[in-house]
Amino acid sequence: MSDIEKLLTEVQARYGSVDAFCARLHALVEDPTIELPVVDPSSTTSAPGRHRRIDEHPEAA
Repeated sequence: MSDIEKLLTEVQARYGSVDAFCARLHALVEDPTIELPVVDPSSTTSAPGRHRRIDEHPEAA
């Protein structure tokens, strides 16, 4: 039995068909992305963190 035949046998045993396996892959990949809200930097009141560029916040320098 070739490697591809082994793979097809295992896919059919686990998922019932190659189409069901492909549908499962698509479902895992195509879940919607969670979009985070945009944060307005001018609305923050705290000093910038270490990871922020100094020239973006001259008042902190």
